[in-house]
Amino acid sequence: MIAAGQRLMLKLEFVLATVAAVCLLAVMCIVFVDVGARYFLNSPLAWSYELIGMYLMPALFYLALSDTLADHHHIAVDLLRSRMPDWLIRVIEIIGCGAMCALFLLMVWIHLQSAVHDLRTGAVTMGVIEWPAWVPAVLVVVGSAAIALRLLGRAVGHAVSLATGRPLIALPAIVEV
Repeated sequence: MIAAGQRLMLKLEFVLATVAAVCLLAVMCIVFVDVGARYFLNSPLAWSYELIGMYLMPALFYLALSDTLADHHHIAVDLLRSRMPDWLIRVIEIIGCGAMCALFLLMVWIHLQSAVHDLRTGAVTMGVIEWPAWVPAVLVVVGSAAIALRLLGRAVGHAVSLATGRPLIALPAIVEV
């Protein structure tokens, strides 16, 4: 069951990371065109800053979080980890992943309420273009839900590994400097 959950999460994270990569490409293209239009045509894209800041950057950040954690490309402080027994590392992973899962689920709840409210009221941002205000909150909800699921899976995997003595989920790598 853990392996099936892992495969499903990997597929979800691949899709979210692909969307984040497309958003990064869009940011680069929009900035390139905006700079060219600004300096060569004296006519910048008035909407570029709003689109990038409100939609593309949150998508880039939140949609890539879970994939980053899954690939162990996140920042981790492991000063004492090399001196700890495996069981203690697993206990700390269970506590840390559980606490972070709860935090991200709180973010999901808060931003979901905000998105629903903004959608129901038809809230828009004031700017060159009236952008729907619910979209950034939905991006936070999707990205936070994905990382919450990843963290829950890691916590459960470490708990089962601790209980059975079989390493169902790998311990984080120890980096020696």
